[in-house]
Amino acid sequence: MSGPGIRRRAGTAIALALAGLLAIPTAAGATSHLTSIREVFPGSTTKGANTEFVELQMYAGGQTALNGTFVTFYEPMGGGFKGSAGIDVDAANGESQRTFLVGSTDLMADFGVAFDFDMGAFNQMDPAGGAVCFGSVDCVSWGNFDPSMVTLPSSAGTPAAAIPDESSLERTIAPGCATFLEGSDDTNSSADDFAAATPTPRNNATTPTETPCPSSADVTPPDTEITKAPKNKTEKPKAKYRFESDEAGSTFECAFDKQVKKQQFEDCESGQKYKRLDDGKHKFQVAAIDAAGNVDPTPAADKFKVVD
Repeated sequence: MSGPGIRRRAGTAIALALAGLLAIPTAAGATSHLTSIREVFPGSTTKGANTEFVELQMYAGGQTALNGTFVTFYEPMGGGFKGSAGIDVDAANGESQRTFLVGSTDLMADFGVAFDFDMGAFNQMDPAGGAVCFGSVDCVSWGNFDPSMVTLPSSAGTPAAAIPDESSLERTIAPGCATFLEGSDDTNSSADDFAAATPTPRNNATTPTETPCPSSADVTPPDTEITKAPKNKTEKPKAKYRFESDEAGSTFECAFDKQVKKQQFEDCESGQKYKRLDDGKHKFQVAAIDAAGNVDPTPAADKFKVVD
């Protein structure tokens, strides 16, 4: 049953005409939280520092809301924050598996690929070590970066190896469906999720080469339902939410107030609490993630108002 003020929205899927057997999830609105860092290139001795790039990749449709998000860079060892690129454009194409290329000034000259957003003409990354984050959604670290010294906005786990000259650090998509990027391909361990590769920058205009999973694989997203929520109007400056998925073994991610606007979701569990709330309107969203890594692209949502 749904409580007062709750809008339940079911997860959906878009059928693909690939032998009539394949399907992938799509999001109902423009968001960006179902996006991962796919590739990081720190420049090289032959191409120089101004050919750096960070490639983001969507693993569900509709993840185009990049305007207002940041790609941040961290120093080797425990040196802390180094700089950031504030993205001020949205992705033009929101097809699942599309990429978005944040690159330096010489990217076209050296690779023949135009970036989607200019990260600037200065060296942000050190191949010996460091970290890169896409907002609070995804981070990767490598080399001599010390995760005990810096708290990243999203877990990167054990750093991958230092990036060899002329190479990039690329996410493997093998753990789930070996031909399709999925949420399950991010285990929050950079050492497990990334490996050195030949740089292959791909911008948003480039047609994806990934192919959907076979029909035998679970590609159906779960449906999320809020089962307990605050009253539409309440004098209590706190909130508690209970929710469930239609698939056993699901985990959840939640967003509250400003996080909803920015589509910045965090891991959560049923019984999620929020305290010391200001008077006024509040919003909440929750999405289930099933055991196969499929994410509900239409999170269950609720809104309420704290009054005097």
